[in-house]
Amino acid sequence: MPDNLSFENQLSLLKSRGMVIDPDKRDESIHTLKTVSYYRIKEFAKPFEVTNQGDKIYHNLEFSKVLARCYQDKNLRMGLLYAIELLEVSIKTQLAFALGTRYGAFGYLEFSNWIDRSRYDNYQTLEKQYFFTKDLKVSSEKSNNADLRNDSNLNQAGLPSVWLGVNILTFGQMCSIIYCAKKEILSEIASNYNCTNNEFKSWIGMLNLVRNVCAHNGNLVNISLKKKPLLNNELESYIFIDRDNHKSFKLGIVVMVIKTLVNNINPKYQWDEIRKSLKSLCVKTQLYNRDEMANIIGFKDFSVIKSLH
Repeated sequence: MPDNLSFENQLSLLKSRGMVIDPDKRDESIHTLKTVSYYRIKEFAKPFEVTNQGDKIYHNLEFSKVLARCYQDKNLRMGLLYAIELLEVSIKTQLAFALGTRYGAFGYLEFSNWIDRSRYDNYQTLEKQYFFTKDLKVSSEKSNNADLRNDSNLNQAGLPSVWLGVNILTFGQMCSIIYCAKKEILSEIASNYNCTNNEFKSWIGMLNLVRNVCAHNGNLVNISLKKKPLLNNELESYIFIDRDNHKSFKLGIVVMVIKTLVNNINPKYQWDEIRKSLKSLCVKTQLYNRDEMANIIGFKDFSVIKSLH
């Protein structure tokens, strides 16, 4: 069982494992551990662990650099969450328009109208419809949107029109609708983002995961995607590929997919703060130059980050 170390001993432990602590800032570093936590520091230092140093797991890794990494993670989470929310509003608008145009105000509640019947039988369709309408009813009752109290916007069961209903879906619920929609509906939505149906489904699935990481204080800087998003030639040119041709599905691909989608709805979107945070993550260390630091977070090289606009 691990010992309950004092904050002073936690700092000493990091130092014994090869982390460099500025002696002039020892008290400040101890105070940092009281607010950031030892394991949070250790988590952000993970990419810099070495395996050939005996008991030491870091090689002259500066404590201050790891701390800066923690702070830039927060800045990136805030910046990317804002961009994802912009996309969420846009995608919901396109989804509601596609369904409303075809099936009217309440036709979306009948899943048989729009679901891909080549992939879902009658039982599966009714099951999805049941759970969707059940959750939608709960969400409608909890919402403070005044339009949901207007009877003209509701059907006899008290469920909202498509334009209101889609707006109160969670990001995950929105994704679920898109995943099982007819190809023609999916194509109409995906065309707004200049991508294929499969790319679009793949990318919004990634966004759903990243949104949760950003919203719940997760570790975005060290993210490594288990479910890999589809890559087109442009995206592949931005990410790190090692000598064995293994592609890096880390922060780099997350940023570039979001940028690709956002630029289709707002080509003038400002990426300055996100670029600034990424550049701060790539400050040269004793072991790594800026390109190598960019590789660690999944970018082809530092120039990709510098050209982010």
